[in-house]
Amino acid sequence: MKEYLRKKGLALRKQMHQDEVNDLSKKIIKQIKKQIDLMPYQVFGFYMPLGNEVDLRPLMRELIDLRKTIVIPKVHDQYTMDFYPIETINDVHKGHFGVLEPNCNRKMPKNKIDIIFIPGIYFSFQNYRLGFGAGYYDRYLKDYYQEKVGICYSFQHINNIPSQDYDIPMDFIITENPSHQPHN
Repeated sequence: MKEYLRKKGLALRKQMHQDEVNDLSKKIIKQIKKQIDLMPYQVFGFYMPLGNEVDLRPLMRELIDLRKTIVIPKVHDQYTMDFYPIETINDVHKGHFGVLEPNCNRKMPKNKIDIIFIPGIYFSFQNYRLGFGAGYYDRYLKDYYQEKVGICYSFQHINNIPSQDYDIPMDFIITENPSHQPHN
């Protein structure tokens, strides 16, 4: 079931035109700002978009301009990833799986990251995430106790995803559609 959903979700996302990705990403950033007071947070976990994922880089730039710390993941091996700070959006290089990774080698301690925005192929209304299946985020988030925010387009926010005991639910999900939000 998970493999079927993965293929279906990736195919739907692949069909998106770049203008649609940009437009919906702007709407999602607007929803983030509407639903979360970002000012009290100092350290933000983000991701670099891959394959038509929601592009939060404009928000990252804004937060960098406000002197907030932005951290993004770097994969170490087939089991682990950690988050590292970036100075600018371009402070990256191509890493594992063709994903842009931070140039910095000073790992950010997990308990110092105030909030993490997390991509996925699908998210359920129960706040579970379906990713690529490698388990990096589930392992990383296992002992992470701050805010976990799933980021996706509304077509990726679905009724149910098969979940296991090791799957870590998000605190809430944000899409471009405010009526789709289970969080206030």
